[in-house]
Amino acid sequence: MSTPALELTALHLGYVVRGELRTVVRDLSLALAPGEIGCLLGASGCGKSTVLRAVAGFEPVRGGTIRVQGECLVSPGKSIPPERRRIGLMFQDYALFPHLDVSANVAFGLRDLAKEQRRQRVARMLELVGLPTSGSAYPHELSGGQQQRIALARALAPSPRLLLLDEPFSNLDAGTREHLAGEVRALLRETGTTALMVTHDQGEAFAMADSVGVMVDGRIRQWDRAEVLYRRPADRAVAAFVGRGSVLPAAALKLDGDGFVLLRPEQVVVDPSGPIPATVVMSRFVGPGHVCRLRLDGGELVDADLPAGPVPGPDARIAFRLADAGPVRLP
Repeated sequence: MSTPALELTALHLGYVVRGELRTVVRDLSLALAPGEIGCLLGASGCGKSTVLRAVAGFEPVRGGTIRVQGECLVSPGKSIPPERRRIGLMFQDYALFPHLDVSANVAFGLRDLAKEQRRQRVARMLELVGLPTSGSAYPHELSGGQQQRIALARALAPSPRLLLLDEPFSNLDAGTREHLAGEVRALLRETGTTALMVTHDQGEAFAMADSVGVMVDGRIRQWDRAEVLYRRPADRAVAAFVGRGSVLPAAALKLDGDGFVLLRPEQVVVDPSGPIPATVVMSRFVGPGHVCRLRLDGGELVDADLPAGPVPGPDARIAFRLADAGPVRLP
């Protein structure tokens, strides 16, 4: 088995506030294989960006170890300075230097190279991100998507051992985010770059990452492929955060046993002879079908994706059954 490109073991992170330690991240462990793209997905304040800053060397580590390509960067009593870690960074605001043109921005981390080598490397990076003729432009002359590409080119130019991306698409509109996420993933694949990103946006995480860790209150609740997170969430917290769906008592759906289940909208099949009655709360056309919200007789709310055709209006009574791939039972 190859040495992990990134390995975090039992990481503890926190701040001292008024003389007391406030723990932000607890016992966090993960590993990325060479060339793998990982993502920490979670709501604001869950600790994901703190992990990224600790890997970069900008946050103190209270416990645990950080290794990159087998080299120990952080352990009890040891911390390699940020400038010696050979880690690339890409921030949500791109952090481009406004007074430097694009070529100078990309070349910023290449000061150890000879002039001609530096010029060739910059040209290669601009070609890689699809902006080969933009070297003389200034950041304010570029669109948000173009600035994002330049920031990526600058981060990749020194051939980092690891690339860290902090909410890299948050300043872009939804359509541009989805498109660029696919582009960036392809570029990282082409260069064989190992990357760890953080985001609160599930769409970005699923579009970019090979493995996604759902973070809640400073802990990774589940680290897995996107499809597994969606279809087999480890607990109620993951189920509630990933995808659309309702966490319900099993009894509310007339299922045997106690505990809770996760019902996804596509698992609701409207059927006049179905065993589960409900009242339509609202419906919204999304093309070609409708998104509906239903209230069960016990008061629980359920979302349903209905195909094209007539849709009952608000307060209408309907019945439904569960699709063959029924709800997932949760611990």
